[in-house]
Amino acid sequence: MSYTPKPTPNYMSSDWGTSNAKTTALKIDHVADKAKFAVQMLESALKGFDTIEKEIIDASESTTPPTRESIRAFAYRIDTCQNQLQDGLTQLKQMMEDIDKTTDTIQQSKTSW
Repeated sequence: MSYTPKPTPNYMSSDWGTSNAKTTALKIDHVADKAKFAVQMLESALKGFDTIEKEIIDASESTTPPTRESIRAFAYRIDTCQNQLQDGLTQLKQMMEDIDKTTDTIQQSKTSW
């Protein structure tokens, strides 16, 4: 039976130069996850508008006209959806700024010893 030593890393097989790439990739992934969340917020607000639209159509086809209170309720719900859209857009803008800063850092990273 022959002896085979366990492989151990040496300086030639180290991750020199790749740790920066890994760190950068993790930063970009983190920002992308935040941007994905902002997009989900926007999608949710759009679904809210769709629901309100259907309820307004149903109310318009009703034999009795909508009351002032129900019209006011529609207005408040529309306002809520608008605020949600605005918040999502604000988050998305912030994420784009974060991505820009991250890519600026990547572009200016040191490549020399």
